[in-house]
Amino acid sequence: MKVAVLALAALALTGCESTQSKSAKLESVAQRSKHEKGLVISEQAKEIKVEGTTMLQDANGAATVVELRNESKGSLVGLPVSVQVLDKASKPLYANDAPGLDSSLVSVASLGPGAELAWVNDQVTIATPGQSVVAKIGAGAKPGPAQLPQMELTGLKAEADASGEQAITGDVANRSQVEQRRLVVYVTGRKGDKVVAAGRAIVERLAPGKSAHFSVFPIGDPNGAELSAAAPPTVVAP
Repeated sequence: MKVAVLALAALALTGCESTQSKSAKLESVAQRSKHEKGLVISEQAKEIKVEGTTMLQDANGAATVVELRNESKGSLVGLPVSVQVLDKASKPLYANDAPGLDSSLVSVASLGPGAELAWVNDQVTIATPGQSVVAKIGAGAKPGPAQLPQMELTGLKAEADASGEQAITGDVANRSQVEQRRLVVYVTGRKGDKVVAAGRAIVERLAPGKSAHFSVFPIGDPNGAELSAAAPPTVVAP
């Protein structure tokens, strides 16, 4: 009986320690969340020009497209991007300033000198129609190497997947000696000067000299549109 009592006491103690440990972990998460802040741009980058914005919305969701260009003579790494969706009355419906958003939804990984990029946020959550997009590029990007790692995109095409859902597929190849991690592929479809479809895919790892197939499920209709894609390197040096 004494052994049984001791065993029960040990179990109770173990359970108590487990609960305490769990509580400590939860408290740690709560403290981190308390100090975590969303994106705030207090100063805009002078070397980055926003050339246009597009609001896309269909039955599958909503997306914003920000077309930007690096007007500097060097590559830049880690460019903060703020977007705000407005309704017809210019009232804000959405902003990518919530704490905890993935870095790819609040920044451009890198951009070469003179390079252009159609940056896509396809995680816009709005319940009513969006009318326009206000975009800001924050100052504070770090200078990158003279030449960024090169990613090659080929084989873009719009097609239905096995479930019948519209997709844009293609291949991305790492033509550098630097392994890429969480490489974001941005895809847009245009008719004339108008962006009619956009989406993105993430390749978790792409080793030097290797390629990966990707599928993007765009917002908007890419059928008959001219497709283009870009994958700014996320890792710029070994």
